[in-house]
Amino acid sequence: MEFLFTVCLGVGVGYTIISFLMGNLLSIGDFSGDTNVGTVSPLRPAPIAAFLTVFGGMGLIFSDSFGSIIAIIVASMLGVLTSFIIHRFILIPLHRAQNTSTVEQQSLIGHVATVSEKIFEGGYGKITYYVNGNTLSAPAKSESGGEISTGTHVEILHIEENTYYVKPKY
Repeated sequence: MEFLFTVCLGVGVGYTIISFLMGNLLSIGDFSGDTNVGTVSPLRPAPIAAFLTVFGGMGLIFSDSFGSIIAIIVASMLGVLTSFIIHRFILIPLHRAQNTSTVEQQSLIGHVATVSEKIFEGGYGKITYYVNGNTLSAPAKSESGGEISTGTHVEILHIEENTYYVKPKY
């Protein structure tokens, strides 16, 4: 039984360290199935890693004092409790905050922006715009293909593949 607890602890801690160092690159294995904006599944990597870490660590601590059966029960309860706390009080609030701060691109059509990096003739530049109190920027291209100087106010006409097509706003 000690081997099971050790493996769970090692996998939980190892995953946490690797995903932290790689900037959550490993969360591509997200089995949450989040299709609804208002829901966040507990079957995400962070709660699972927390469960494994707590289950393994508490199992190792309690197995010496109370035996295998009690250690499994207590470690499981503490692992589930820890996963619930992370899910309920960290992941759900972060998910809600992310969904309220993001803007659907199509709602930006007609919005006024400012050229922050010169848009070159036939080339790209950068615009800055304000939405919901946030300053955002995006790559931009002139609708006519002409040059637009830095500081010029422009209107967003359409967006294709994250490139904002703009024209000067007179």
